Amino acid sequence: MALSGMAGGAWEALEVPRDLVMGRYPAFVTGGELPQGDVPVFVFHSVEPETFGRQVRHLADNGYVSLSLDEYYQGLLGARPFPERAVLLTFDDGRGSLWSVGAPLLRRHGLKGVVFLVPARMRSRPGPLSPTLDDLDTGRTTPEPVLAREAGDGAFLSWEEVEALARAGTFEFQSHTLTHARIHVAPVLAGFVRPELRHGYAAMDVPLVAVGGRDLLAEEVDLGTPILASAPRTSEELRFFEDADVRSACVAAVAAGGGEAFFRDPDWEARLRRLVAGRPLRGRLESPGERESALRRELTEARTAIEARTGRPAVHLCYPWHTAGPTARRLAREAGYVTAFCGKVPGTVVSRAGSDPLAIARIGEDYVELLPGRGRVSLVAVLQRKWARRLRRA
Repeated sequence: MALSGMAGGAWEALEVPRDLVMGRYPAFVTGGELPQGDVPVFVFHSVEPETFGRQVRHLADNGYVSLSLDEYYQGLLGARPFPERAVLLTFDDGRGSLWSVGAPLLRRHGLKGVVFLVPARMRSRPGPLSPTLDDLDTGRTTPEPVLAREAGDGAFLSWEEVEALARAGTFEFQSHTLTHARIHVAPVLAGFVRPELRHGYAAMDVPLVAVGGRDLLAEEVDLGTPILASAPRTSEELRFFEDADVRSACVAAVAAGGGEAFFRDPDWEARLRRLVAGRPLRGRLESPGERESALRRELTEARTAIEARTGRPAVHLCYPWHTAGPTARRLAREAGYVTAFCGKVPGTVVSRAGSDPLAIARIGEDYVELLPGRGRVSLVAVLQRKWARRLRRA
């Protein structure tokens, strides 16, 4: 097991019990009831038939209703009461399995959801739409294109799929910012761009790289590019623009070593670190004005792109990595967003009528089956599944 995986698993093992003791989870997580007026907001990312199917069955079999964003927002404002046993299902990133697995299962159980899209990481794929679980269940396709949808170029929804899902009403589509970007914040080496970091969701962990006057996403960044200490773009951190000389030397060394073949050498990282060690990492910090301009673009251009494709207002925001500094929060309001979804919110276990609509608390999808009703599972069972999954990924 990789040390990073062990560290992540250890942190998770400590984080959940700590938050339970400190009362950061709703009462239903530890076997309590769901009070009238409490509407848990669950956050999902990728979905697969077994787990997601079990979760939506639990909701449907026990009479839970999934709200639209307008219904939820009006309830937060106190303009209308929340119905009993209401939930809001949110899905971050716009991952491809929402088309292949998520939408069919939601339709079968009379539920709906909200997807937060990252327009700059999406592509248009004209032609026949990809097969779904419905096609698999009726024998019209094989398992691989459905169950392995997120491998390769299918990691994110296409714009054509978004348009089809918006017409069907299965999902609403809102903003997860334009690029879901990280930025370098200090001249501290953290790693290097290697082949597996240029595709899928791993690419979101690669900070923006400025080349030739524009910011490159991971798929365009040269192999061997140094990755420095980073933070979400929506944080209050100022971006560090590194000089190109160290990057150029590393990229040249990887190219001379065969490109992707360079990374088959067990000592590839040590070789690059030695190269960096002999050169100072110089650069400059952006100004507060540059930070403001970049954040404004992230917030406004995401709205524009989503509205153009769906024909509906995109006035609801989810902060990447649940991170928002004072500047991002102010600019979100100025950009016309009426809600902003986070993760855990200090002092707010569940957002209720009268809560701040620009700091909405959410809870992980692992806890759906802890909601009261037939087939309710125990917290111990949920944590065992959660930790087993993390160990498999480590």
